[in-house]
Parts: sequence; structure tokens; C-alpha cells
Amino acid sequence: MTAAVTWPPRTRDTDSVIAAYDRVMGWPLIVHSTFVTPGRAASELADAPGTELSTPCCGFDAVSVPAAVGLEALVLAGRRDLESPPCLVVPDEVAVFLVRPGSAEELLRLAAVSVESGPGGRLILPPAGGARWDTPPWRIREERPCQLPDGTEFAACVTDAFRLLGAVDTR
Repeated sequence: MTAAVTWPPRTRDTDSVIAAYDRVMGWPLIVHSTFVTPGRAASELADAPGTELSTPCCGFDAVSVPAAVGLEALVLAGRRDLESPPCLVVPDEVAVFLVRPGSAEELLRLAAVSVESGPGGRLILPPAGGARWDTPPWRIREERPCQLPDGTEFAACVTDAFRLLGAVDTR
């Protein structure tokens, strides 16, 4: 792929986002369960905009929560001066946080939380499925990945968000 990264990339600018996933994040790209080049990924999405684009969860744990809970957890993190994790949102459904690999185990005690981790885990990447980055995984002012917070530090924000929204259901 020869397209330049428009910085910062916007979710709907497929070529720029794919270039950022590849060159800035170093994420392998998967389309239809097959690892592909960035050029092939861009071509597949151009031909069929609903195509699912994903990456393995090798450098992070992907923590999924109901969207309302996720957005409330981000607000709580900001109020507590905690580093907000990268977060993508699937419209009206799910918020997915990226935290350090192997650090999301504490969140699994909440029934409405799921975690994808390791090479067998998959993260669906925007713009697939109408998903968008609420908090991107890269620094806005420079072309480099942001630091991922520890999932145990962020767990209190998620737990409190469930309580505030009346959705606590621990296992």
C-alpha cells in the first residue's frame, strides 16, 4: 500500500486508517479469516464496504462491555486522572477497551464483560461494522501508538460504571 497516512486518521478514511494499523500500530490485518497486506485489505473494503477487518489480540487484551457502561467508564477515568485506554464503539451495542496483554482478568468477574486475548483473540477494526474509535490507539499529535493502561487499574472505573448505571451483575 502506498497511500500516505493522513494524520490523525479518521475512522471513515479507510486507506489512512489501514495505513495507521499497519505502519503505526504494526498490527497484522485479517479479512475473511485470511492474513492480508494493507493494500489487499483496502481493496477488499473498497469492493465490499461491509467486509470485516480484524487483527489478532497479540499486543493487548480487548475488553468488551455494553456501550453505555464503556462510555461512562471513560468519563470516570478522566475524572480520576487515569490514562484512558483506547476504545472503539460499535453503534448502540458495545465499547471495546484495549489494555495491556494479560491484565484484564479481574474484569471477567462481571457477567456482561468479555475479553479477547492472545493470538486466538480477534479485534474487529473500524470501519468494519460501523465501529469507530472513540479513543484511538495512537497519539493524536504524533504517529506512534499510545501507552496501554493496565486492565486492573481500569477495572474500578468499569465496575463503578456498571453500578452507576444499575447494571452490576458479578459472577
